[in-house]
Amino acid sequence: MKNITKRDIRTFLLGMLTMFLLVIAYDWNDFVSGFMDGSKGLRSEVIK
Repeated sequence: MKNITKRDIRTFLLGMLTMFLLVIAYDWNDFVSGFMDGSKGLRSEVIK
C-alpha cells in the first residue's frame, strides 16, 4: 500500500481549485446572481 505524500495532497488541492474555477467561469451569470441574492439575504424559491 502506498503512503500519501505532500505531492499527492498538493496535486489533489490544485485539481479541486481548477475545477472550482472552471465551474465558476462556465456558470458566471448564475454565480453572480446567486452571490448577489445571498448577500442581500434573499431566498431562492426554485424547487426541482
